[in-house]
Amino acid sequence: MWYIESTAIMKLPKLSNFNELYTPPEGFAYIKNLLPKEWVYWEMCYGKWHLANAMRLEWFNVIGDSTWDCFHSNHGNWKDYDYIITNPPYKNNKDFIKRAIELWKPFALLIRLEHMWGVEAFNIFKDLDIQLVIPKKRINFITPKTYWQTKWKSSASFHTIWLTWWFNLKKQITYVDLPDNYERPSEKDFNYEYEGEDIK
Repeated sequence: MWYIESTAIMKLPKLSNFNELYTPPEGFAYIKNLLPKEWVYWEMCYGKWHLANAMRLEWFNVIGDSTWDCFHSNHGNWKDYDYIITNPPYKNNKDFIKRAIELWKPFALLIRLEHMWGVEAFNIFKDLDIQLVIPKKRINFITPKTYWQTKWKSSASFHTIWLTWWFNLKKQITYVDLPDNYERPSEKDFNYEYEGEDIK
């Protein structure tokens, strides 16, 4: 009989510890070749602008602001953006998924794999034609304690996927690796504070 010792269980991280996990450039690099650059993307959970900066460094047009409340506004004209892309907080993540669906725009959400199962997930996704993009490695997120690592390594304790809707990918499940020519941007380039004129 297989079993897990109680000491091992105690070492497993609690979900509440993972609410401040910011997207490293690799998180976007996994999906960038599946996204047309002519679209305008709304980073719905802008946070500390990590995902938005990763996109801008690749010349994607992305809008967002940390002061915007995505639950009570879609920020300006509904036509100002074409697609939603974000790494929603893990706490109450289903609320962010339901809000993205409610806005009736195509979206790509970076979520934990385990968020795809359970009764609530079943009720949300059972009638949606969703498509999944699964990275080859676990994504090592940026945290307040380990803000930046010059050498990227996969040490996350869980798997994440890109949940997409209306992206019209070729397959329902797409496995992706980092591009062959991928080079991690410098900390200075990645962490700059964008001062452009976002569409609002």
